[in-house]
Amino acid sequence: MITEKTKLVVEKIERMATLLELGGYAEWSASVFKLAKKYAIDPESTKHTFRNLYGGMASLNDLVLYSNGKVLMSENGELDQLRGDLFKLLS
Repeated sequence: MITEKTKLVVEKIERMATLLELGGYAEWSASVFKLAKKYAIDPESTKHTFRNLYGGMASLNDLVLYSNGKVLMSENGELDQLRGDLFKLLS
């Protein structure tokens, strides 16, 4: 049975993946969509994998969304909010 928290986390992860796709990060997007599917099945082990995306160089924290050479301001704001929300939910 999927809990409300699990549903919320999956929705946020999927939205993040969509934003990453819009911002030109197709590989990141695909990886994050896969993690959303895994999280729905096994939240406990997947949360550690997801949190590992936040550390080191070229991590999830370093990404800035662009389209046609222009920074996507509102999308970057939403991505920042999702990163923070998910980190808290998965800690």
